[in-house]
Amino acid sequence: MRRSATVLLPVLDEVLWYLVRARWAVVGRPTALTLLLDSTVVLRYGWQQAGAERGYNPTKPGRPSHHPLLAFTDQGDCLGVRWRGGAAHTAAGAAEWVGTLVGRLRQLGVRDITVRLDKGFCSQALVAHLQALDVHFLLKAPDQAWVRHALGPYRQSEKDPTLWTATGTLHGARLCSVQQRFPLRAPADGEPALALDDYVVPDHGTAHVLTNLPGLHALTVWRQYNAGAVVEQRIKECYQLGFGQTAIDDRDGNALLATLGVLAYQVVHVLRTTTLTGRWRRAQPATLRAWLFRLPARCTTHARKAYVRLLRTEPLRRPLLQALRRLTTLPPPRTERLALA
Repeated sequence: MRRSATVLLPVLDEVLWYLVRARWAVVGRPTALTLLLDSTVVLRYGWQQAGAERGYNPTKPGRPSHHPLLAFTDQGDCLGVRWRGGAAHTAAGAAEWVGTLVGRLRQLGVRDITVRLDKGFCSQALVAHLQALDVHFLLKAPDQAWVRHALGPYRQSEKDPTLWTATGTLHGARLCSVQQRFPLRAPADGEPALALDDYVVPDHGTAHVLTNLPGLHALTVWRQYNAGAVVEQRIKECYQLGFGQTAIDDRDGNALLATLGVLAYQVVHVLRTTTLTGRWRRAQPATLRAWLFRLPARCTTHARKAYVRLLRTEPLRRPLLQALRRLTTLPPPRTERLALA
């Protein structure tokens, strides 16, 4: 694995993008999508692994970990992983990788790209980089004093009285803020509306989002950012397929294992969205493994052909056979080679 990692990593990256194009050949190539980047902490219990370092660890502070960065689309496709040490900052290498991903997506004909990032990526340099790439972005900003000073006054929403919004300018982009406020007590009959001091803001009740999307209300920007939280579920699905496991004390070798993990996720995503129907199109890998991939069956051969025989009384027999038939009719994607730079 140490010797083959540097050679196989670019090859597996090409295979991953081949699978993305294969799914788009069936469901249709999107003209607009949201690029979701997020990091995850992989806990370690020993130091004998390359990159196992003490860094940000919300579950067990002080323990060594790895801090990989993953990229998905809002349609569930995985576009790759960057394996990093536990001491790496959330945004380490993100700007360069976003440029590579945006270039590849545009090669495939995707023109309208929105990049969604959480507050760990917020910086003036990254905002300038996204603007130079000519993409839309939804970048969460931390709830700190230097951010709040860039906001104007809050105004109460007419549709939801518990939501207050404010706007401003920060790092050359539009800053939208949404805050939840709950009254300490309801006003009695005939009393005027409650004053500002009569409201309470819960913990984590304020969200600030930087964006360059034109003409959107602050609540709309906030809801679009929250829609990207599905990336957390995608990362959990990768863990169900063995992502994050390490085998040797070599960074590139463990990066190879991580790439195989996201490759397995993309294979499952292609199968469930192109061959299955109904609720199975949204089933997690663990559910598919327990209910479909482990069905009792018998493999036989006859006339140089292989057959899979299932019990006629099996209730999931029909959807599995339909999926296998669709799998044989999937068209291949275009075979153009994407630039690795």
